[in-house]
Amino acid sequence: MLDTEKIKEKLQSALSVERYIHTLGVAEEAKKLAAVYGDEELVKKAEYAGLLHDCAKDYPKDMKLRFCKEYHVPIDDIMKKQVDLTHPFLGAEVAKREYGVKDDEILEAIKWHTTGKKDMSVLEKIIFIADYIEPNRESFDGLDKARELAYKDLDEAMAYILESTIEYVKERGRALHPYSVEALEYYKNLNN
Repeated sequence: MLDTEKIKEKLQSALSVERYIHTLGVAEEAKKLAAVYGDEELVKKAEYAGLLHDCAKDYPKDMKLRFCKEYHVPIDDIMKKQVDLTHPFLGAEVAKREYGVKDDEILEAIKWHTTGKKDMSVLEKIIFIADYIEPNRESFDGLDKARELAYKDLDEAMAYILESTIEYVKERGRALHPYSVEALEYYKNLNN
């Protein structure tokens, strides 16, 4: 696996300036959360997963589709309609192939940072949450509450963020991925 400086160097040419700044914010936030919920090893993994979570996000649509085919990344009907939803799944493959990541926990955290899923690992939750609450995000309704919950209870934060995200997706008339719906049901039931 490349060291963090090499990863940052490589990401600078793969991402827009805004996406790169967001990525650094996610990596920092993930490290902070990992320090609260885990040990030194979790902090390291959180930094790597945070840095690489959007490594395939800025690929043009046709390139995403081509790489998904080439790397055997399964695409369902919703991903065909909203190609951007392929970026976390493709990102895990890109992280493996281009950045040398062999750690399955890091790869899974990259893979699930957008839709979420039920029963996520601590690292998966940290990356999902850090992506939402990182310090460079423009303020929006519910962001402060999400930040507060993140440092209180990861599962409560997951339920809150999933609910907000699903509402946002519906308001914009976009297709909602069943993974997110399953994840919300799972985390809401945990908190009842």
